Amino acid sequence: MIGIFIEPRKELKNYIKKWKENIQQSFSNSKLTSHPSHSTIYYSDITFNRDTLKELSEILKKIKPFKIIANKNDVFSDDKLAGGDTIYIAIKKNRKLHRLQVQIAEKLKPFLNKKKVKKKKIILKNKILLKSLKKYGYPFVGDHWKPHFTISSVKNGNNSGVFKNFIKEKIKFENRVEYISVWKISGNQHNLIKRFKLKN
Repeated sequence: MIGIFIEPRKELKNYIKKWKENIQQSFSNSKLTSHPSHSTIYYSDITFNRDTLKELSEILKKIKPFKIIANKNDVFSDDKLAGGDTIYIAIKKNRKLHRLQVQIAEKLKPFLNKKKVKKKKIILKNKILLKSLKKYGYPFVGDHWKPHFTISSVKNGNNSGVFKNFIKEKIKFENRVEYISVWKISGNQHNLIKRFKLKN
């Protein structure tokens, strides 16, 4: 699997790290907590080689750095893909980010491993998610995508004081996105392939 990420910086990075450590100490059965801090732009089973890197480079070298604002702590209750309640930091709606996602997904369509993508259909019931999965190999491409930084996923986490305290906190972090990174992912293992610097 290949993931294309925005990595948090400065105070936002430290805040995510603090909450990941908090969850790790509070729940022995949490998921996603050990993953590097990131916001997923695109994630799918694609053939990754020089051609893939070239296609990504063609897009990203034309994109100027842009700002994102992380402004709310929230939860995806009963997150089917993660298997628990998933707490995250929401990114304020951003047209530049949504356009960039569609550009990347369109460029990577020729590299999709369609047989493996088909197997994922079983757990998805939502028609919008299924349509996106079929077209792009990732169920969250389009206006229904909610950009965010995941902290962790815990079964029945919503009932815990830790989750309630996280959701109560008022936040506002502004980050300038200057790099987009590409990672090879196998289970909980994340290996950085390349960071693309955006256009100066």
